[in-house]
Amino acid sequence: MAKINTAGDLREFLCSSLNMVANGTMDIAKAREVTKLAGQVNESFYSEVKVARLQIDMGKEVSKLGSLVINKED
Repeated sequence: MAKINTAGDLREFLCSSLNMVANGTMDIAKAREVTKLAGQVNESFYSEVKVARLQIDMGKEVSKLGSLVINKED
């Protein structure tokens, strides 16, 4: 399995997993776990986009997606 670096890679992986479930090479329990993890990644994307939108609305510099600081040490 190649490393997932982009949203497109994630979609490709999820579609591949769906096909594996359909042809019986991935069990349903594993597919559920993959779905839960993908949901968490999606929530992370969504949160980061919301922060970027807020930064734009406040006239601040927008962080590059994927580089949002979550724990800034002083």
